[in-house]
Amino acid sequence: MTTTVHHRPLKAFLNRVSALDGRLAEGLSKLLPDWWDDSLNQSPSISQQVILGLAKFANLDLSTVMNPTEQLRFNESIRRYKHAANKSVEELQAATAVVDGMAKIAATVAKNQYRGLPTAGEVRQEILAQDRPWVDFQSLLEFSWSRGIPVLYMPEIPARKKMDAVAIKVSERPVIALTKKHKHASAMLFSLAHELGHIACGHLEDNSLLIDEKINEDDVDNPQEHEANVYAIELLNGRPDAAFHSNGWIRADVLASEALRIARQNQVDPGHVALNYAKTMSRTHPGNYFAVCGSALNILYPQLTWMDQASRTFLEYVDEEKTSEDKFEMLCRMNNIEV
Repeated sequence: MTTTVHHRPLKAFLNRVSALDGRLAEGLSKLLPDWWDDSLNQSPSISQQVILGLAKFANLDLSTVMNPTEQLRFNESIRRYKHAANKSVEELQAATAVVDGMAKIAATVAKNQYRGLPTAGEVRQEILAQDRPWVDFQSLLEFSWSRGIPVLYMPEIPARKKMDAVAIKVSERPVIALTKKHKHASAMLFSLAHELGHIACGHLEDNSLLIDEKINEDDVDNPQEHEANVYAIELLNGRPDAAFHSNGWIRADVLASEALRIARQNQVDPGHVALNYAKTMSRTHPGNYFAVCGSALNILYPQLTWMDQASRTFLEYVDEEKTSEDKFEMLCRMNNIEV
């Protein structure tokens, strides 16, 4: 008697991915095309099409993907990056693979050509000249996209370990990925300005990735990190040495009020003022200044609409016809964008 065994190639592939990183396998399982149905497991050709798409998304070496007896490996190209801390590169491989894959799609669908970046002061003046009260996350996001620099927000990267942010050069186009989850846009403002600093200061080579595992505004030991920090501070504040402080502890409502007063006076994002204050005070005074800062941010921004604004900006500056439907769908899913 002959027994017919129906193999499930997609499940087998995801099991192999799980050996690399369980979170990555879980994430890939959520990125299946809308048309996928479990009954399609019976079709080797369709299963292989889906597997190859997921493998390219995760930057897996296709020669290992096609050989079921071989251990999966990431493409060697994703190892060409710098990182801010001494954490093992291997721990960030899965997150780096996802970011690199999404950056390549974003670089393809971006409408505007990359036009280079001017000095921090010039970026600031260009944004303020548009009748903006200060440089906030949304205005800097729009500026980046308008200059041909896609900015991705992917806090749910399917990987065990992830970084704060990444600057990537796909051929000659820079792409920025912000990967740390935040409630308020102001908390991502410095990170975006910092990554723009890396780009403007020429820290990226073509087809390379610069991983900021953790952005440290006080880093003076790493010349490139310090240079990117100086660029960011000047872009946001109009001077490279801004530090806000008080003589002692203040309540959240007072901090919110004072941050808004300083913001209007100096054309600086009030959320950035509050966060800068918390960091400055924490260096020299005892107390949890970040907790009072968080409460102040809730007062300053009672309605969380920034993610919807960021999604609209993304859709305004991309052309989905420049890539396949499946790839664009993946990019949108990873950025929590509904199309």
